Amino acid sequence: MFKKLFLFGTFIFLAFAIKIQAQEFAPVGTAVAQFLEVGMGAKSAAMGEAYTTMAKGAGSVFWNPAGLVDMGKRNFYLAYNSWPADISISGIAFAINLKNFGTVAISSILLNTGDMLITTVEDPEGLSGQKFSIVNYAAGISYARFLTDHLSVGATAKLIHEKYFDYGYNSWALDLGTIYRTGFHGLKIGMSILHFGKDIRFSGSYYDYSDPKLAPGEKKSFETYSLPINFRVGFSIDAWQSGKNKLVTAADMVHSNNNLEQYNWGIEYSFNDLFFFRSGYKFRMDEGGFSLGAGIKYNLSNTLNAELNYSFSEMGVLPPIHRLSAGFTF
Repeated sequence: MFKKLFLFGTFIFLAFAIKIQAQEFAPVGTAVAQFLEVGMGAKSAAMGEAYTTMAKGAGSVFWNPAGLVDMGKRNFYLAYNSWPADISISGIAFAINLKNFGTVAISSILLNTGDMLITTVEDPEGLSGQKFSIVNYAAGISYARFLTDHLSVGATAKLIHEKYFDYGYNSWALDLGTIYRTGFHGLKIGMSILHFGKDIRFSGSYYDYSDPKLAPGEKKSFETYSLPINFRVGFSIDAWQSGKNKLVTAADMVHSNNNLEQYNWGIEYSFNDLFFFRSGYKFRMDEGGFSLGAGIKYNLSNTLNAELNYSFSEMGVLPPIHRLSAGFTF
């Protein structure tokens, strides 16, 4: 059985790798709601976002909702990303295990740009001093449960809001995921599809000075755009364990509708399930790709456990990204 699973997983990853080498055109800039593609959480970022089967607890709603089942009775999760250009992206989630009914969670992602100068064709430098800010968000509700002792499934339904000055939209999307636990050296195989939804159109109309078909002063309606749909398949396995020392490795293949296929790899070393050190690499990135981080887990009381994680991600010509996340189980 395990040999068949290994051969099946190897076939999937080789098929993705061959397709990656063959594909050359990256349809970047063809999807909206790009803040949804920013990796949420320091642990996942430190492992190069090879996190489809590593996700567990409330924070799994951002990667694979099937991981919700791997938690205690209640779990509260917070994450913060310091993005370039003074942009902040935060995530919050709360999950509760209802035993035989399954696990439910609520979550949200918030992007905030802070104040920016308003520039126009007549005032390209923004000398008027007028300012505006952008606040985009997604809010969802999730459900997950075990179908068998080894297989869990999960789903998230979410509302997405995106607005830039006077132009915006509200839409919906679905996340679906599954994780299979083989029981062989902690080997897990999983898949998830994220941000699946209908095409959207921004409200209002605008001046397109590059369109010769428009009459002077005539406005144009926005075209339709897709959400950034991602299909992820991955595995993780306990590569080595001796006493209180443990090493886990994970790999993901990611197919996106607005970029080339990518594959991610990460490792996590833990001592006594208390101290954690992680590193990873995202292949096929235009800039950067290397990441590392650390974490600590601590029992605050007999009923309250806390986990704090930090990660550093290389971004090439852009400043590096620092992430913090915290989880509380009670």
